[in-house]
Amino acid sequence: MNGTININTPEYWDRVYRHEWDSGQILSPKYRRNYGHIHEAIIGLIGDGSRVLDIACGTGLLCRKLKIRLPAAQVTGVDFSQYAIAQNQQRDLSLGIEYRQVDIRRSLAEIDGLFDVVLMCEVLEHLDQPELVVAAALSRLGTGGRFILTCPHDNEIPDPEHVRAWGHDELFHFLAPYSDTISFMHFPLDYYRPWILAYLTNRRAEGV
Repeated sequence: MNGTININTPEYWDRVYRHEWDSGQILSPKYRRNYGHIHEAIIGLIGDGSRVLDIACGTGLLCRKLKIRLPAAQVTGVDFSQYAIAQNQQRDLSLGIEYRQVDIRRSLAEIDGLFDVVLMCEVLEHLDQPELVVAAALSRLGTGGRFILTCPHDNEIPDPEHVRAWGHDELFHFLAPYSDTISFMHFPLDYYRPWILAYLTNRRAEGV
């Protein structure tokens, strides 16, 4: 989508999430952002007690699943949608999830502390400058921590929100500078087109 305007702005996503809340979609078991066994695979890669940062957490669905399944985990969700963060804070008050409004395109490096797990799920394909955002995300990951990324495979889901397509090889070369090993899972979903999950262990030494 080179040469087109990226519609992924805080104002755009405020409208999207407001509509999904007001229409009741978020509470539906058929909610379109409930990625079922992809979420199960992600949770399976995280140990209970981990400090987890979910970047672009949206409506907080994965954060809630993580906290319920891994009650000792410390879960922080960040998103640039003020509306989504406010709704999540109200809904999940009793779960102890921390939600913060953060412009992930510019301000990830300003988040205090390091995390054992950093998640970027269904984010990469929306970004004009994915290299900068992923570098900032990895800066929040402690040595030996796990970075987990998911996105549609290639251009299998044409969508005006998507500015770039990602395949297995492109993701491998994109993430290779950060780890000696990149692991992949592929999901030929019944309710969506093919999806890809990549994860790595951070090799960066503390203070480097």
